[in-house]
Amino acid sequence: MNNDWMNNPKLKNIDEKKLKLLIKLTEQAEKKEPDKLLPFFIEITTKANSMGITFNDDETDVILSVLKSRMAPEDIKKIEMIKNLSSMITEKSRKRKH
Repeated sequence: MNNDWMNNPKLKNIDEKKLKLLIKLTEQAEKKEPDKLLPFFIEITTKANSMGITFNDDETDVILSVLKSRMAPEDIKKIEMIKNLSSMITEKSRKRKH
């Protein structure tokens, strides 16, 4: 896997701790079978959250774009569905606050 993703402008202001985690994540993802990438993403996101590290939407998009390059089409569809549902929930939550 090449590291072109590190030049993504969405990561311009990323915290160094997060960047190190992303590098480690992509290195580990290289060793995973394509059908194991979605569970791997969920696992590391949960682990990061437990360490107090959260990824914003731009950072998550970059992570997913790296992983999607090796994922099965069915898993990519699942990710897109989850992202869409998440966006809908976030939007509803914002409307309730106003």
